[in-house]
Amino acid sequence: MKANREAIRKMDHVEQMAALVLLGEQKRLQRLMDESDEWEGDVCKAIDDLIEDGRQEGRAEGRAESILELLGDLGSIPAELSMKIRKEENIEVLQKWLKLAARVDNIQQFLSCL
Repeated sequence: MKANREAIRKMDHVEQMAALVLLGEQKRLQRLMDESDEWEGDVCKAIDDLIEDGRQEGRAEGRAESILELLGDLGSIPAELSMKIRKEENIEVLQKWLKLAARVDNIQQFLSCL
């Protein structure tokens, strides 16, 4: 991304919009356009934000999978608990749950500490 920053900055407004659409950023683009009548958005920042959002989602998914793997070693994970863990996006909460999953002796103990 950094190597292409200058080329991206040289894109005209239509090219920038097309790049955002291709990157799946339609909702972010619409929000930016709604917030300003004369949007001259920084496409590089939008792409950087997209990459960081993906990283955050990946971290959350990775922690959730680790929690589920640890709990799976303790027995059958209730569907509701599995869904709750998978839907959690807060990295700090997931990190707390990961540490908890590593310490508990059974799933019921995990549930009682939530």
